[in-house]
Amino acid sequence: MQFDITGFLIFLVFILPGFVAQKARFSLVPRSLKPLSTLGEVGEFVLAGVWVHVLLTILIWIYCSLFARQYFSVLANAFHYGTLSEFLWSYRAFVLGYFVFSLLIGYCIGFFQGVLIVKQPIPRLMETVLRRLGVPGFLREEPVWYSVLKRESAATQVFLEVEMKDGAGFYTGRLRSYGILDDSVKSKDFYLEDVYFKENRPGVFAQLQCGGVLLNFEDVASIRVVKVEPGEEPPEQAD
Repeated sequence: MQFDITGFLIFLVFILPGFVAQKARFSLVPRSLKPLSTLGEVGEFVLAGVWVHVLLTILIWIYCSLFARQYFSVLANAFHYGTLSEFLWSYRAFVLGYFVFSLLIGYCIGFFQGVLIVKQPIPRLMETVLRRLGVPGFLREEPVWYSVLKRESAATQVFLEVEMKDGAGFYTGRLRSYGILDDSVKSKDFYLEDVYFKENRPGVFAQLQCGGVLLNFEDVASIRVVKVEPGEEPPEQAD
């Protein structure tokens, strides 16, 4: 039984760089709440891998045009005479370097995609145009929970005043993290730091001696959201 190396090479060349790019993107933005099929996942990997190789090819072409024109003729002869395997073996150090750079560029592409998704420069510009045309804006697939609590910038702080169900009191504090789930999922956790608590609405907030409080949206009656930008004072823990 012979081992077919073709599938393994396709994995290394196209799927692995795309996988690295996707992981880098998901480190900045939440994963889609609608799971993709296996074919869809592989398709995303391959598409990202194609962009990686397009960018690498352009960079290599620029380098060879400026500093190493002889490699064009060597590569052209390898394709013309069907000796590509010998070329790859002869220049195995170059092939290994190409593979390593494809992973690095894949990570950079995924990271750049994540930054664009977070900053949303093009959608914001288009929303400005749409408002001038009298259109409220784009329909969004992201959950309301994520849209409301999302920070406008890395320096933005989000403070919550949480009223619990069944008269279980009020919590207020700085939002540290929260689960990004579909709006239909009622049981969503969120974590507050620098937490103050009072038993009822007329009461006075007192700071809790703890690192933070983990709450669940299913136990919450209402939430007041305050976003504090750099230079602004955080909300007072008042009545």
